[in-house]
Amino acid sequence: MSKPRVALTRCAAASTDAEITARTEETISMAGDLAPRFAGKRKIVLKPNIGIDRVRLTGGRQTELTEPAVTEGVIRALRRVTDAEIVIGDAPTDDTADLLYAKLGYVEMCSRYPGVRMVDFGQGPFVEVDVPGRSVQFSKYWLHQDLADADACVSVAKMKAHRSLGCTLCIKNLFGLTPWRVYGQPRVYLHDRQVRLPRVQVDLLAYFRPSLCVVDGIMTANHGEWHGTPIETGVLLAGDNCVSVDSVGMQVMGFNPMGDYPDHPHWYRRNSIPIAHEEGLGVADPTGIEVVGLEPAQVAQKFEVQPYGEGSAARVDELSAGLRCVTAYQEARDTLFERHPYRFLTYRNGVLLWDAPDMATTQRLEKERTTDWRDAPHFTIQARPRNEEIERLDVYASGG
Repeated sequence: MSKPRVALTRCAAASTDAEITARTEETISMAGDLAPRFAGKRKIVLKPNIGIDRVRLTGGRQTELTEPAVTEGVIRALRRVTDAEIVIGDAPTDDTADLLYAKLGYVEMCSRYPGVRMVDFGQGPFVEVDVPGRSVQFSKYWLHQDLADADACVSVAKMKAHRSLGCTLCIKNLFGLTPWRVYGQPRVYLHDRQVRLPRVQVDLLAYFRPSLCVVDGIMTANHGEWHGTPIETGVLLAGDNCVSVDSVGMQVMGFNPMGDYPDHPHWYRRNSIPIAHEEGLGVADPTGIEVVGLEPAQVAQKFEVQPYGEGSAARVDELSAGLRCVTAYQEARDTLFERHPYRFLTYRNGVLLWDAPDMATTQRLEKERTTDWRDAPHFTIQARPRNEEIERLDVYASGG
């Protein structure tokens, strides 16, 4: 079998928008023929990292959001091979999609191409979708109707360090498609204090299976995904497999793509990339990937993530406390469902604190009743009967 191919090229921050767009198209073409990947497709989801109103520029280039000129290069590459409808967007957690999209120039950009429109995937309508095959965390997710209707996906990520995940690239970028109106702001049900986040990303990867993955590594963020230290990495990546593209991206960042919790930079959570590799969703092992253009070592930067709070020892205690919550829920599940059917149950250290009809109410109660983050809840779950359970609760015993 042929190895998955990832293209890696240079693209300086001083480049003009037109140069970045052209360089993006060139990088995509180096990764292989797009036409077979999008043949017969009707609706394509194009997901850049534009999920929060943080237009932070360094040297005139986006530091934390996808560079719009990169997204335009992707649109142009797609329009050369398909006339499918292209829906572009994110699910901004601060509810400023229209303002943010306009500020970044996406509205004007879309007007230049036929069949391209912007969508706030956080607004709805929402439908429940099934993860194909074996899920690793949840078997069902709520997503925007346009996402459920799409038959192809493109992930256009920003290269950044991430304080709890180590890095954010194409797989993590898909997490932004989950609606905060369902999962809490900012998606705290999925972005919880236990094991869900990296595993949810793998479920979303299994659902969307992007046919094209592009990483904007022009101006990047070290030390953290927001308010991180700007660093000009000056690269673009492209390929047709999320796992392999992210593996090469991690190598550019100086990280081991097969590394995992609790080793740097994964101080707090599993690394979604080897999980996806283990699930057969792509190749993460560098020896199994064909890199064209530059080698990662030629452009590698030393990214770094420091532990926060009380470090890894506290994390072990937190995971243990979370397991006590899961165990308490499972032991009393039948009674709890009778009393609180389909309501959200919030626990700390194995003790039920409150129930609520939705995540918005759950978060309001937490703000009202918790004055210190050290007293914050460990676990929230929607009460369901055993035969309707959509979460793999067994993974909590293994720490994810």
